[in-house]
Formats: sequence, C-alpha cells, structure tokens
Amino acid sequence: MSEPKQRKPWKLALVFVLVAGLVGLAVFQFRSGVRITVENAGTSPLKSVVLHVTGASYALGDIAVGKSATMRVRPTGESHLEIEFTRSDGETRRLNADCYFEPGYRGSMRVEIKDGQIHEVEESIKLR
Repeated sequence: MSEPKQRKPWKLALVFVLVAGLVGLAVFQFRSGVRITVENAGTSPLKSVVLHVTGASYALGDIAVGKSATMRVRPTGESHLEIEFTRSDGETRRLNADCYFEPGYRGSMRVEIKDGQIHEVEESIKLR
C-alpha cells in the first residue's frame, strides 16, 4: 500500500505570496489617483465633458443641470486638471481647475461649474 503524497510547504507559500501580491495590487489600483467630481450648477447642460491630466484624458459625457459626474484620474507625471466641455450654444471651453497632483497622490476634488466658468473648487489631495 502506498503512502499519501505530502504537499510541499514551499508551493503553498508561493501560492499565498502570489495571491497576497495580486490583492495588494488591486487595492493599490483602487485607492490610487484622485477622484474628480464635476457638478453642473449652471442653467444649461454641459456636453461632452472630458477631464485632462498629464498623460491621460477621461470622458465623463454629458452632465445635466443640477447633476454631477465622477471619475478617478491617474496622471503619468506632474499635473493639473483641465475640464473641457461644450456649452449649449456650441462653444467649447477648456478650463484650468487650478490644482496640482502627480502619481502617488490620492484624494478627491469637487469642481462646480456655473454658466461656463469654474464657480467653486474643493480639494482634499495628498501624497499617499
């Protein structure tokens, strides 16, 4: 009668390390970056809203009056935030939200747009 095979402890440890690494990476990706919320406090919808940071652009789509949209952005270098949109009269605007962040920063930022201009900015951004 043959004896049951014993599992090698190093294989189990390797699997544990790989799983822990993947979970850590997923948590890091989820928490990294800056969460941007754009609120439309104006009297007409904002069309084709796009967030621009160094190395990437993020489409938010249309934002109706009194509504908001949120996206997590991850710049590839030193960055500020620009918000591009088309007004109801067809004019396209690109506004600088007057902030600074870079890879490794995290937090949130709320930008209120009213009548085609940035009306208010609240930010809570810090280096991890």
